[in-house]
Amino acid sequence: MSYTLHTKPASHQAFKILIAAEYNGVDVEIAENFDAAKVASLSPTGKGPILETPRGILFESNAIARFLAKIRSDTGLMGQNVFEEAEVDSWVDFAAREVELPACVWFYPVAGYMPFNEDAYKKAKIDFGKALALLELQLKDKKYLVGDQITLADIAVVSSLVYPMKLVCDKAYVEPYPNVVRWFQSCVDESNFKNVIGVTTMCKKEITAPGQAKAAAPKADK
Repeated sequence: MSYTLHTKPASHQAFKILIAAEYNGVDVEIAENFDAAKVASLSPTGKGPILETPRGILFESNAIARFLAKIRSDTGLMGQNVFEEAEVDSWVDFAAREVELPACVWFYPVAGYMPFNEDAYKKAKIDFGKALALLELQLKDKKYLVGDQITLADIAVVSSLVYPMKLVCDKAYVEPYPNVVRWFQSCVDESNFKNVIGVTTMCKKEITAPGQAKAAAPKADK
């Protein structure tokens, strides 16, 4: 069956979609040259990513990822039973609401997607740390977020962590979260992750956004 994903290049929202497809052996073609006008005409929201399927268009990255994860039940991407499926859904929602929002506020200025704002930057670092603290507690005695294998829960949360872990979360920042680091690295070392995101190198020194150093620098005494 043919599927075509319309997404901006290297979009963190596309990672979970493509990684789920890798685990389930689903062939998803990425449309060449992201056409914003075409996406706007096909998507009810006017935004990507969207997935073209033989039955029509799917929109919203989490819905697309869930669709691809559910294509096969034998791989267990949505858990082994109804309860685990609900757990997976909980973590997918957590990734979108508690991880992606502060993550984007933090690294988007570094990537040039939005201007740097000192107050937003400080709050994002605090909020992102709260999300990592919650994950740290969850992973204290567990290898994966749900059950005994990688599920869409791990895929979604890791996908939202990739750019922060590569660009802005230096060693000192992640030091309080060893279980998160261990889990994150074990996931991104999987071939199905590497096929989508490549080799992930952990951040050693936080990359600053244009204007950040100037904004953070103390004023000289007159």
